[in-house]
Amino acid sequence: MPADPQSGTPPEPPPAAAYRIVMDITQAWWRLGALRALVDIGGLDELSKGPLSIDELAQRSGTSSELLRRVLRSVATLGLIRTAGPGSYELTDVGQALLTSPALAGLRFHSDPEIWGAIGELPEALRAGQPPFVARHGSAYDYMATRPATATAFYDLMHREFGPVAEALASAIDFAAMGTVADIGGGEGSFLTAILRAHPGTRGVLADLPVALPKARDQLAASGVADRCEVVACDFFTDPVPAGAGGYLLAHVIHNFDDEQAVAVLRAVRAAVPPDGRLLLVEVVLPDDDAPHWAKDLDIRMMTFQPGGERTEPEYAALLARAGFRLASVTDIHWGQCLLVGVPVA
Repeated sequence: MPADPQSGTPPEPPPAAAYRIVMDITQAWWRLGALRALVDIGGLDELSKGPLSIDELAQRSGTSSELLRRVLRSVATLGLIRTAGPGSYELTDVGQALLTSPALAGLRFHSDPEIWGAIGELPEALRAGQPPFVARHGSAYDYMATRPATATAFYDLMHREFGPVAEALASAIDFAAMGTVADIGGGEGSFLTAILRAHPGTRGVLADLPVALPKARDQLAASGVADRCEVVACDFFTDPVPAGAGGYLLAHVIHNFDDEQAVAVLRAVRAAVPPDGRLLLVEVVLPDDDAPHWAKDLDIRMMTFQPGGERTEPEYAALLARAGFRLASVTDIHWGQCLLVGVPVA
């Protein structure tokens, strides 16, 4: 058997390699379950205050000391917590950093029982052509409209995860030349805040569902740009998109919808954009090959609770063409997040 040129050791035979691949994935899922449980009971928050015995943490979280001991033992293998003494644990530096990380915000959102369980319904989604979650609840946004805690976790995730992307976008294009930028489906306002701060002469319009607007107003006010931004309640499937802007931004919006829904959204924007205006999409663009890429994993997750998914560049170009736009450019702005610029056509 030929040696591995890097290590000099023989490669694993196919049966052993197949077993290892599946078991690595399965064990990672088990460890994620342990971490999810610790987060859900408030364990990391309690440990952030200092070392605690297992019994103290169990009392504060209202859990079984014996089962908690076993969960802590598993989470400790991840390097987020460590033994602080007999029967006690504390956060590591990495665990402390996790408290302000987008990863923890994402875990809080995905810990919602319905969203967490949706990944197990992927076989049913494949057979039905849509996720059972969507059949039960509509979109994830419909679901969050009646679950404030999940909505709060989601918009916290958006704020933490998309902050760096928003900063990169703000410096990637001359927004000042557009005069007014309308952020359609602008969420908690991270993207528009970054744009308005980087371009003091620019005005903004943030349009989204009512559930998102309180967070957006708070974000805009805290950033000192609220006086240059109008906040509008808008469901782009039923309400007209605000007209008069030079640029229309949809950041991580189109991937939520199937092709017909996406075209409907884009046509609503096309009805509002002036002839010299621009459509600005921020999305992950899938590579068209077999190499590992985090967007391929994200696409699987999207399949479990949204009707849409990630797309390749030709697929985005086809959607824009159906809605009256020409895809003019695609630019990677931050870790695979791309700016796709659409030009209106007659």
